[in-house]
Formats: sequence, structure tokens, C-alpha cells
Amino acid sequence: MIRLYALLGFSLLSACLYAQEQGEIIDRIIAVVGNEIVLHSDLENDLLQQKMQGLDPDGDTRCDALENLLFQNLLLHQAKLDSLEVSEPEIQSEIDNRLSYFVSMFGSVEAFEAEYGKSVAQWRSDFHDPIRDQLLVQQMQMQLESRVSATPKEVQNFYEQIPEDSLPLISEQVQYSQIVIEPTPTLEEKERVRQLADSVRTLVATGQMTMSIAALRYSDDPGSKYKRGCYENIQKGQFVPEFEQVAYNTEIGDISGVFESPFGYHFMEVKERRGEVFSACHVLFSPTVSENALLLGEEMLDSLRTVILADSTTFSQAAIRYSTDDDTRNQGGKVANFMRGGMKHGVDDLDRNVFLVLDKLAIGDVSDPIYLEDPSGTPYYAIFKVDERFDAHRGNLRDDYLLFKQKAEQEMRNKALDKWVRKRLRDTYVRVNDELQGCNFSYPWLTDGL
Repeated sequence: MIRLYALLGFSLLSACLYAQEQGEIIDRIIAVVGNEIVLHSDLENDLLQQKMQGLDPDGDTRCDALENLLFQNLLLHQAKLDSLEVSEPEIQSEIDNRLSYFVSMFGSVEAFEAEYGKSVAQWRSDFHDPIRDQLLVQQMQMQLESRVSATPKEVQNFYEQIPEDSLPLISEQVQYSQIVIEPTPTLEEKERVRQLADSVRTLVATGQMTMSIAALRYSDDPGSKYKRGCYENIQKGQFVPEFEQVAYNTEIGDISGVFESPFGYHFMEVKERRGEVFSACHVLFSPTVSENALLLGEEMLDSLRTVILADSTTFSQAAIRYSTDDDTRNQGGKVANFMRGGMKHGVDDLDRNVFLVLDKLAIGDVSDPIYLEDPSGTPYYAIFKVDERFDAHRGNLRDDYLLFKQKAEQEMRNKALDKWVRKRLRDTYVRVNDELQGCNFSYPWLTDGL
């Protein structure tokens, strides 16, 4: 059994966790920022992650890791003072994403539970509050950063302050377009899956199977599969219309009929409704794509390529009419760089398979159909066209304005954050354990020793 001792005179600051049988300290508080605590285990976990990434933490690294924890806790403390909130669906979604990752890494729910030593439900409970705090920290930091935007004049001033020999070397870049054909399931496959959904629904509706077991065995929704198929406190507008229509048209406690959405076939049990908030459990059955449907997509793209090369239509017109990719279809197939902004892509940043295709194309060339897979493993075919190439060069304001705007804004954010931290530290209670007082921090965290 584990007991928490708070030693008088230092309040929580000197509190330690003891293993009762051995009487040994297994954790202790090493710092306090406002109402938030930093545990010794928090610091050790951060250092362990660095080691797992191949780094070799030294004394300076330890101090840097501690200062980062102090900074995170300052953000968390301020987020709570400002009454920032994250919704329960946001927390559950993040928990679901991490759980899905771990389950896929270990291969099964059973293997994950064996490694963790607790059930999935216990794991979810253990990580609820830490993940909520992480999301609050992110929200607080985003709120601070959203106030920064550089004007063209500020970008120019930033650029002119950079010595010419310090201007960055920009690697080769490319602008390109794509037409994607992601195949759809056949009518036979959709009917097979619909019948399976109907049969499982009958088992649940007649009490021969629980919704929890049905979700665990059959559901193709990773967001709810491992939590009994349930979503709680969903704000209206967060889910696809087909799902929400059934959620509001089904009596509470009843099992809906099988219905279709863009994700496949579902049935649902509505748990609760309060105005525009509802809770429901469902099981999703997603049709799979046949090899033949995939090949038909390849053949269609091959025909489109022939028509484009014959000047019977443009690549842009074909993309708008035929591409199944929502992100690029409405802009004529042009692929935006969501990470850096704009349409230019550094060749070093491209997906390796895409790079190998584009590297062989001259400006205006159209590739043969290429087999690819999206991040979820769904296969599809695509054709590509190189719109523009930019040779490696020394950065300049005319060709690389977005780059220098981002750098200027980052410098502005750093200055604003530095000012914010120093201001908040004047009004925030901070204590750091004696043994860590020797750190050379960037900010004045240290007051009297503990």
C-alpha cells in the first residue's frame, strides 16, 4: 500500500510518496508553480524519453527538462486562472487516439493490458486528467501565439536585419498537382456488410449480445471500439449528419435500425439527450474495397492521362471533375503545403514515393498512375503533374516571402512569450527544491530554497 506524507513546514513542497512495506521514497514533489506541482517522476520520465530517442542527457539537459516542466505548469496554472476549458469529447478523442496507437503497437487489447498491468478502462481513467491538462496547456499556448501576426513591413525589417552570409540556403522546391481515384466498395460488398450489421444488431436488440461485446468484436471505429462503442456528451454538429439524425430520432434506450453514413453501416443505442448534447453507443461496419475496384481506378486514371496529353482537357479540369481527394479537387488538383504554408514543397520534405515520381518529371509532364496508400493503409491510385520547379538558392524576400514571414512571426512569438513569462512570474508563487537550485535557468524561477 502507498501512503502520501506531507511534512509540516514545507507543506506540499516536501511531500513524498513512500512504499509502506520497505519505507522507501518512490516519488516526491520537486517544484511548485502556482497551484501545480512537478514530481520527480515527471522529470525522470522526460529524461527517459530523451534516452529512448538516442540522446544522452547530462546536467544541462536535466536543467533544461526541468525548466520545460516549470513552463508547462505555468501555462497550466494560467489556463485554470483564465477559466479555459476543454470539452469531454476532446479529451476522449485524444485518449482514443493514444489508445489506438498503443493497441496497434502491441498487436491486441490483451497484449496492451498485459504490458500495462491494468484494463483498458483503468488506463483510460488513469490518463484522463493528465491528458486534460496537456490539452489545456496547448490551448493556453495557442491563445498566446494567436495574437502574433507580422505585417509586410515587419517581415521586410526582419529580412533586412539578417546578414547576407547568414541567409538560409533553400533546397530545391516543387509545385505539383494530383488527381486521386480512391475506389469505392462494390454493391455486393456493401450488401454483405449491411446484412452483417443487421444480424449483429438483431443479437444486441434481443439481448443475446451486449453492445460492448458487439463493438469490441465487430466495430471498425477505433474511436469507440475500446470504450463499449460509446461517445458521451457529443455537441450537435460534431458528427456527420446521418449519425446525428439517428441519434435524435431514436428513443432513449432503444436500438436503432441499421443506417448508412460515409463511413459505412451502423446501428446505435441512444443513452441520453440534453438539448443539443447527446450520448450514444454504436457499432460501425465498413465495406472493404476489392482488388478489381482498385484496378478500375488505375484504368480510369490511365485514360484521363491520355486525354490530358492529347489536350482534350486540362489537368485542372480533370481534377475538378474526377478526383476523389477533397483537399485538392476544388483547386484544380494543386497540392498545398499544410506544414509550411503556400504551394511550394521542399523535395526533402516530400513523401518518398511521391518524390520518386516527381523527380522524373519535367515541368508540365503527367505521370503514369501510381499505387499509394493513405496514412490509414487505404490503397488508391493517383497521377501527378509538375507545375513549377525552383532551384536551390540563397533565401530572398521575393521568392521566399512566406518563409521569412514565418521566421519573423516566430521571433515575435518568442519575444511576446518571454515578456509574458517574466510578467507572470512576478505574480506567481514558484518554489524549486534545493538540489535543483544550481540550474542556470533562462527565466527567474528560483526564489528561496526549499
